[in-house]
Amino acid sequence: MVAQSIVINKLEPNAVVAVDVVLFTLREAASIDDAWQVLLVQRDDAAFAGKWSLPGVLVRAEETFADAARRALQTKAGLDASDWYLDQLGTFGTPDRDTRGRVVSVAHVALERGDELNPIPGGSVLRVEWVPVRRLAAETLAFDHADMLRTAINRTQAKLRYSWVAFQLLPETFTIPELRAVYAAILDPALLRLNTGNFKKAFASLFASGALVAVGQRAAAGRVGRPGDLYRFQGPLVGTWERELPWQHGGLTGGES
Repeated sequence: MVAQSIVINKLEPNAVVAVDVVLFTLREAASIDDAWQVLLVQRDDAAFAGKWSLPGVLVRAEETFADAARRALQTKAGLDASDWYLDQLGTFGTPDRDTRGRVVSVAHVALERGDELNPIPGGSVLRVEWVPVRRLAAETLAFDHADMLRTAINRTQAKLRYSWVAFQLLPETFTIPELRAVYAAILDPALLRLNTGNFKKAFASLFASGALVAVGQRAAAGRVGRPGDLYRFQGPLVGTWERELPWQHGGLTGGES
């Protein structure tokens, strides 16, 4: 019996795989239009001509994409993202997207509270800044990061309507006006005009399920008007609504709060 040899064809690398991260947060701002912000870095590389980009790294052989995304935030901006919400956004692989060679990027979206995040430039990064999403010009971004950002904006706005990820952007305890401000900053500033009682009704199913509960305390004094009741979210961030929230631009009802 003649033994047959098995020939294993090895794959030749034809592209480099990277991961880029769109990190969204909410920060205090003079206008609700500027509260929704994204983290950008500026690299020490003449090829980028002073443009901004999303934090990213090349994927190591032993890494998952999620691990690489967390490493990008750690090495480029000094942020520990080990327990953050991450969502794989999509793959961006236009052949000429990177002038240095064929690089395919698996983009991710991260959502995190911004009041305690203090990014620090790392590695080849010269500057790292929070930039209001609505004031960011596409031409200021390197690579195809304007396309990534646009896709991330659409994904995040859609998720706020059918999932519970908004609570990732709130402190452990919060008021209904603070919850409303998250939706107003990301979906439509006009939501700030929606009566607090009417806004609260949209969350009736969460109250009924026990995912959203009253703490039995009021917020600390120091704000205009009576301090609001405090609430806590204790459901899964991956939870979803039975039906999409109805808030659309120009279709709001309810008086001033």
